Amino acid sequence: MYLYHNIAMTDQHLVALIMMGLLVLLIWGRWRYDGVVLVTLGLMVLLGLIEPREAFSGFSHPAVITVALVLLISKGLEKSGFINQIGEFLSSKIEKEFQFMIIIMFTAAFISSFMNNIGAMAMLLPITIGIAQKMKWNPSKFLMPLAFASILGGMNTKIGTPPNIIISEFREDFTGVGFDFFHFTYAGFPVSFIGILFIAFLGWKLVRVRKESGENKPLIDLQEYLIEMTVSSESPWIGERFHALNRDFGNDIVLMGIVSKEGTVRKPHAMETLDEGDILVLKASPESVADIQTKYYFNLDSEIESPKGEELGVIEAMIGPRSRLIGRRFNYFKRMAGNQLSLLGLWRRGSKFRTRLAKEIFRSGDVLLLSGKQAEGDIGEKLELLDLLPLWQRDLDVIRDTSRVQIALIIFALSIILVATNILNIIVAFLFCVLAFTSTRLLRGHGIYRHIDWPVVVLLGAMIPIGGTLVSTGITDEIASLVATNFTDLHVGWSLAVILIITMFISDLINNAATAVIMAPLSVSIANTMTYPIEPFLMSVAIGASCAFLSPIGHQCNTLVMGPGNYKFGDYWRLGLPLEIIIVAVSIPVLLLVWF
Repeated sequence: MYLYHNIAMTDQHLVALIMMGLLVLLIWGRWRYDGVVLVTLGLMVLLGLIEPREAFSGFSHPAVITVALVLLISKGLEKSGFINQIGEFLSSKIEKEFQFMIIIMFTAAFISSFMNNIGAMAMLLPITIGIAQKMKWNPSKFLMPLAFASILGGMNTKIGTPPNIIISEFREDFTGVGFDFFHFTYAGFPVSFIGILFIAFLGWKLVRVRKESGENKPLIDLQEYLIEMTVSSESPWIGERFHALNRDFGNDIVLMGIVSKEGTVRKPHAMETLDEGDILVLKASPESVADIQTKYYFNLDSEIESPKGEELGVIEAMIGPRSRLIGRRFNYFKRMAGNQLSLLGLWRRGSKFRTRLAKEIFRSGDVLLLSGKQAEGDIGEKLELLDLLPLWQRDLDVIRDTSRVQIALIIFALSIILVATNILNIIVAFLFCVLAFTSTRLLRGHGIYRHIDWPVVVLLGAMIPIGGTLVSTGITDEIASLVATNFTDLHVGWSLAVILIITMFISDLINNAATAVIMAPLSVSIANTMTYPIEPFLMSVAIGASCAFLSPIGHQCNTLVMGPGNYKFGDYWRLGLPLEIIIVAVSIPVLLLVWF
């Protein structure tokens, strides 16, 4: 008995140390979170904390399968083109900033309730930027509210965000019955509704909107890209001084620098003359490129020149948070894009580069100016492969037949009804929905696997057995006993608030799905120890895991708007902190009212 007790205590210590190390690595973000979690899983198997036959059992867990199916359904809805109809409607009706703020946030929340909130955010982002540019409003004022509304909307239903799916499956593991589709609406709708009203009437004033120094215009100006052009042998400007060239450029084109022999970008002296073969770095609009070529005989740099073929036109596309281009250079882009896309220019917050455009390392939020000379469907597939989000609604790879929009919505609505009425299990209903999307070519067989966010699937599949060690080694029971001892004489609302706040804090630092996997078994142990129903405790975890409003790293919606919104790391808490306080104040009474 004594030996067994020591072994059990040793297992607890090992699991506690490994979990703390895992949290540190996830917060650090130096390595991919799916890789970190897989290494942790392997370590636990080697140490005997997880049985080898149980190591990959998480990949067959219903939550993992459901998340994958939801991602496919979201992509099918996106390809149907219904979001473009929303954009066209908004463009024709919007007249005032406040009106746009209200409509775009409630639209984001509604769409996020029925599809993955990251996908909803990605679809509404170009619409928001496009309308703001058209109306000459600063997009910064709307992008953070848009991201927060997308996150809030995900709380409303079972499929809006992965934590809700995970929490529902945890309840089924412990009680034999999962949460129904709209069980999350009881708390999610009041939280999202009041949260959006707060942002629309008061919170937007806390969003930091930056201006360019000396000018009354926003830094987010997608009419100004950095473009490299080479002085050709036919240019009449060979031998002319740079100050004369700058004077002739006027205000529409800005000479940012010249590429030195070492490959760096330097500022030329005003009296320096242009030579054949000089590579100039210009800040110009896409429409100015052709004029520069014909008037000055400057050619696009040979390393970034367009492929031969039929001209499609200029495409502006943003690098998404899961793009393969992040951390890579132009050579990788060229290899992946082949002959279908070419890089003409790059927009980035600040737009100050020290190296050549071809040597720059791509970042999430960069906007690429591309040209394509193949069929539009092929262009759409390449953008999708690289997780590039086309701006200004070019309708690439989007079905334009409005009847397809109706078919997609009918199929999806039917699957939701079958799930909500408990006629079919959610996995079966959504599988039929995906198959129906495939049969109507809303999803295509050769690219269907690209629509699944595999890092999230791997994270969930590996985290489920890792989270199980918290239960099997007795750590959750130990913590539950400690909480019960200190909160026995207090109202249960305080226990729910503590769980909610701790979950919020962790979710601001690491992936929200991982947060749900860690906190769900702990909340169940606390509820059982204090002899309360587990449902409100699990719901507090679901709400907290979705409340990543304090930093850009807590949720991919926040990451996606950081670049185009010209936000800094410290800007998020200004709006996020009061919003999280309101969420706690609203959700705890609702949980007590509904589940007790």
